[in-house]
Amino acid sequence: MILKFLYLEWKSFVRSASFGTNLALKILLGFLAVLYTFIFLMAGLGAFYALKEMHLDPLQTVNKYLIYYFLIDLGIRLMLQKIPVMNIRPLLILPFKRPTIVNFSIGKTILSFFNFLHVFFFLPFSIVLLVEGYDVLSVMLWHLAMIALVYSNNFLNIILTNKDN
Repeated sequence: MILKFLYLEWKSFVRSASFGTNLALKILLGFLAVLYTFIFLMAGLGAFYALKEMHLDPLQTVNKYLIYYFLIDLGIRLMLQKIPVMNIRPLLILPFKRPTIVNFSIGKTILSFFNFLHVFFFLPFSIVLLVEGYDVLSVMLWHLAMIALVYSNNFLNIILTNKDN
């Protein structure tokens, strides 16, 4: 079933009247994605040592600013992340069950770049914490909590971006 949905998505993209424009825009967005991935990766690797050099506890300092980090993330998501509600409407006339369509749509948001971008900060930071001698269980649970908060922001964005007012 998922392969059928992916096939329909691909046909929708290729058959679009603005295919050339969309393709150029996707390539530009790909370059920006690589740039931001690199920035987050370097921030994740360098944050520990930069904070340690300033004689601060890196984990406590990062935790101090997490609320602002996630609020800014939610604001950026509200402005930039497209929710695939418009892609659901053409599928409603096809012989698919509605829960299957909704689950596919929500599954597409789970695989969004906005979710994976944070992994490039939190994963290197967690690895550096482990290398520097922090407790393994504590770091693993902290990392799991950060990923859960990222996905909470994702689903909160879906709720707040209600296109069917």
